[in-house]
Amino acid sequence: MKVIVKLVVLCVFGITLYAQPNQNDVNIEVTRRVSLELLGPNSGPFMQPLTETLNATANARFFRTAEIPDTGLYIRASLGGMVGFVRDNQKTYTPVAPVISDTAFLNLISSGNLVQINLFNPAATVIRDTTGLVVAIMKYLFWKGLKDPTSGFDFPKDAATVYGNLDRKFVIGKEYLTKQITAPVDSGGDIYLSNIYKLLSPALQTSILSTVTGLPNYLTLAKGANVNTVMAGVPQFEIGSLYGTELLVRFVPPIKYDTVVGKFAFWGIGLKHSINKYWKNAPINLSTQLVYQGSTIENSVGATNSQLKAITSIYGINVQGSKEWKGWNFYGGFSYETIKIHTDFTYYLPKELQRQLGLLPLDSDDPRPPMYPGDQKPQYANVTFTDNAVKLTMGVCRKFGPFGVFLDYSITKFNIFTFGIDYAIL
Repeated sequence: MKVIVKLVVLCVFGITLYAQPNQNDVNIEVTRRVSLELLGPNSGPFMQPLTETLNATANARFFRTAEIPDTGLYIRASLGGMVGFVRDNQKTYTPVAPVISDTAFLNLISSGNLVQINLFNPAATVIRDTTGLVVAIMKYLFWKGLKDPTSGFDFPKDAATVYGNLDRKFVIGKEYLTKQITAPVDSGGDIYLSNIYKLLSPALQTSILSTVTGLPNYLTLAKGANVNTVMAGVPQFEIGSLYGTELLVRFVPPIKYDTVVGKFAFWGIGLKHSINKYWKNAPINLSTQLVYQGSTIENSVGATNSQLKAITSIYGINVQGSKEWKGWNFYGGFSYETIKIHTDFTYYLPKELQRQLGLLPLDSDDPRPPMYPGDQKPQYANVTFTDNAVKLTMGVCRKFGPFGVFLDYSITKFNIFTFGIDYAIL
């Protein structure tokens, strides 16, 4: 225990002695780091509903018949629309707080990754990551505070996904933090931190308290876009046939879609092959299809103009069946679909945090206040989202000369209606 206390003494002493940035700078860097760690583990569940809906939507409207005519060249152009309704359980998730346990804290401090401590010659101690040390202490005290109902800490039990609409905050009990560091152990102080506080000079004590009291009162979680319905449309061409095979082509040039999606581009290519070519007397038309699709998204988000770039790869394979009866073509299919979204997110501290940290005026809603533009040190996050799903599709189509209209419904993680019209060019 004494060795651990010495380690913590040297860490806290080193923060002030060997790297003496302005305290506001330390507070800002700590806030940036904790905000990033709050974003990291929560970005997956926040974005997962979007990943699921994009997988379901992009893999819809591949077919409205399993038949592949062998009459020579044909080209069919179509425009399909997709509509799905966001479920309530897709609007919230359970967030994770940026905390570390006492064991993890001590292991982190003694590992040497943040600080290389020389017990025999403290002056030779090397601080590898000043901000990292402060963040480790804060995350350890967050862990303690969230277990203590009198600490003033509050972390939400739920938060909004990208489709939700909830204001949620991680409230930081700064009085509790101060007590843990400054109070004796028998008065509620932390067993590691309070023991070393009294060993420091008044100047060092003031410096440490300034860091703690300069932290923001709370950190915010993303609010969501308040979406109830997901709609999309895609043009496509079906070209056939060669050796019982049909080509599918989709393409959407880069366009500004909406404030949630931003600049969006989409393309897809697929091959559909007739099973009836080998099963001559099959009671229905049968075929199988493989499709690969891709998309890119670029968007500016929020008042701080954070930048989002996403590249998506989508694969789908299905087996289709159809049967014509009295002018109506009934069709269905079973498919397996997978999606992978790689995102690069460049973002800045939210304006409300910038106000708390002194980067922007507290009482100004002016888009260009005297301290504009505030935070100018972006943070970067790279996250990959994936989803796999199986889907059952049932639909009906009716032809009117060269035109065809269709409607189908798909049952999967995100149930979706598809409808549209096509035209036989050749």
